[in-house]
Amino acid sequence: MKKRIAILLLAVLLAASSSTTALAAPGPLFSDLPEDRWSHQYVSDLYRQGVVNGYPDGTFQPFGSVTYGEAFKLILLSIGVKEPAPAGPGEHWAMPYVQLALDNRLMYSFNDAYLNAVPTRLTVARMTARALDLTDISGPSPYADCEDGYVVELYEKGIMDGFLSEDGVRTFRPDKPISREELAAIVWRVRNANLKDTMIRFNNYYIDRLDGVPASPFTSGQFSRDDGGRISYSGGYFAHGIDVSGHKGIIDWEAVAADGIDFAIIRAGNRAWGSGVLMEDSKFEGNMQGAIAAGLDVGAYYFSNAITVAEAEEEADAFLARLEPYREHITYPVVCDWEYLGGNESRAYGVDARIITQCIDAFCKKVAAAGYTPMVYFNEYCGYVKMDLSKLTQYQFWYAEYANSPSCMYNFQFWQYSSKGKVAGIGSDVDMNLCFVPFGKGTGENPDPGPEETDPVETEPVETDPVETEPVETAPVETVPVEPEPTVPGIMV
Repeated sequence: MKKRIAILLLAVLLAASSSTTALAAPGPLFSDLPEDRWSHQYVSDLYRQGVVNGYPDGTFQPFGSVTYGEAFKLILLSIGVKEPAPAGPGEHWAMPYVQLALDNRLMYSFNDAYLNAVPTRLTVARMTARALDLTDISGPSPYADCEDGYVVELYEKGIMDGFLSEDGVRTFRPDKPISREELAAIVWRVRNANLKDTMIRFNNYYIDRLDGVPASPFTSGQFSRDDGGRISYSGGYFAHGIDVSGHKGIIDWEAVAADGIDFAIIRAGNRAWGSGVLMEDSKFEGNMQGAIAAGLDVGAYYFSNAITVAEAEEEADAFLARLEPYREHITYPVVCDWEYLGGNESRAYGVDARIITQCIDAFCKKVAAAGYTPMVYFNEYCGYVKMDLSKLTQYQFWYAEYANSPSCMYNFQFWQYSSKGKVAGIGSDVDMNLCFVPFGKGTGENPDPGPEETDPVETEPVETDPVETEPVETAPVETVPVEPEPTVPGIMV
């Protein structure tokens, strides 16, 4: 497990050098850093604390830079990684830190040609944000030249400001190198940041409660589970449903309908998480026809693994083409089921939440334009970390958590509460769902109660989800690493 001391990250980048020339303690002042220089207060305070140092000639060299090799070593040491054995003969001194950096997810891949290179302001911003366990889900960018979510998060937390012109235009200059005095300011602010007072801790992340996303209205006392494992809801309208793919084999839909199931969400296809190939579900036609003939309400889902907007639109086009013969029968939502599978082997490994959100939005826009009701499927991890739900509130939400009651802090219209349901007519375990909105033929005197400002519900899980192994980095150095991602509820079964 990654050990972290966020308050020290990057501070040590200014405290020492791993090059052959050691830094020596200067006098109380640096000859090249006058008191009226903007960075003087940061550097002086850090120097008094023993965090930064200067050069033997009494200078601080505020415009100097730090190499990737130095950054790797000092970041790793700051999070508690044990010092590795020295480099072998003929090796760059920092080579022993490269594999440690990969193992600790500081990057996805690394070429030793970068060891003497200088990281950009964007790279340092991302490293700083990840050191603080922030995601790249943020508000609108204040910068005219950068929309990176990690950069915006640091601006919102007061850690990086950028540059403000006389005419009021703020820029970040993401491709410029980071200077020692700029790092001093970042370090001082990181050391004095207190995210715990303003953010919510979720697994390995600090997250903001998103503005504009309705809070969950549900409480644990509204849900009860019968002896057969099915959950009912006492707070208003609800309907029982299942979701299925071709993996379920031949289904007796008449038996399903007779067993108290009101609706079915049926997979039409998917994009392979490894190869990226689009595939059709071979049982889609039979499942749609069988469910419709049995009198069930039907919707459909597509297992997305889009990592570009173009791919998302391609998926949506393929999906909609398969739905067209059943248009008049589809009364339930048409779902974008974007999931993260495959660990470090996944083609979506390392893709930022901002891009994933854009893909989902593009997919759902196509669905809406075709006249269907779009819906977004997510589990707790994806909903909090891999998607920016504040950009998707125009769509219905389908939340997956295998528990006695849902704990999501945001509102949703579907809840997938189990992957081990037993339903007549289906020969294996099946995903079980509740719908809280009267789609299709559903009616009720108490429709969805709507959002209320309530705290997340404490629940007692009844199904334990296995945890995936931590991913090994496989993307370019400028890409953002991904924290270990647990295997979580999913509907591609």
